[in-house]
Amino acid sequence: MLNLIGVPLAFLITAALYASVGFGGGSTYTALLALSLNDISAVPVLSLSCNIAVVGMGSYWAVKRRAFNWRLAVPFIGSSVPFAFIGGLIPMRDSTYLLLLATSLLLAGARLMFITEPKQDRTPNPQNNRIALIIGALLGLLSGMVGIGGGIFLAPLLHYLRWANAKAIAALASFFILVNSVSGLAGQLVKNGTTALPELATTLLPLLVMVAIGAFIGGRLLLERFSRDHMRRATAALIIFVALRLFWQLY
Repeated sequence: MLNLIGVPLAFLITAALYASVGFGGGSTYTALLALSLNDISAVPVLSLSCNIAVVGMGSYWAVKRRAFNWRLAVPFIGSSVPFAFIGGLIPMRDSTYLLLLATSLLLAGARLMFITEPKQDRTPNPQNNRIALIIGALLGLLSGMVGIGGGIFLAPLLHYLRWANAKAIAALASFFILVNSVSGLAGQLVKNGTTALPELATTLLPLLVMVAIGAFIGGRLLLERFSRDHMRRATAALIIFVALRLFWQLY
């Protein structure tokens, strides 16, 4: 059973932080849920639902304002969406899921803690669509299996490969999280069925309300008063702590 005050409040803060930089926060939602829920099978469903709530509006505005580069996005999305659905369908024992989750969280935490995007755009390199298809498929599969959107891994890869400028990468990461979360959630629901949805709704609704509020705050000016680097490192520390705790429980 979730702490009715602490966890929703943590979700609000997480959504605000991640929305301010174009991410959904799935890795942190998953970390918090893994510590709070006894039913592990519910974690991806709740986390992916919250991802959709956070990045949905940001993705809409990115496309509407033509900040979205469809030519860059098509190979990633074309392979990630079906693989996210497949990932959601894959049955896993709790121990296997927790191992995969702990590994993913550790990588995501390290990415937040140590990797920063360049402050100035550089001339983009030509995109390799074959590599893009492979990256999209792998991140989509991971998204559906674990319950994260994958944008937290896609963005630094694109910055490293220099296939687009920072604005286009942020827009793609947001949309990538959205479509993978929808596809992965569909796979999870097909795998687990919908009989538990009424019970899950009592847990999900307050979380959705809080992440929606957090996403709105993150899109405004509030977070500009704080050091995003400090908040990013604090979030990374939480994710790494949870990952290490899960490894400890497993072994």
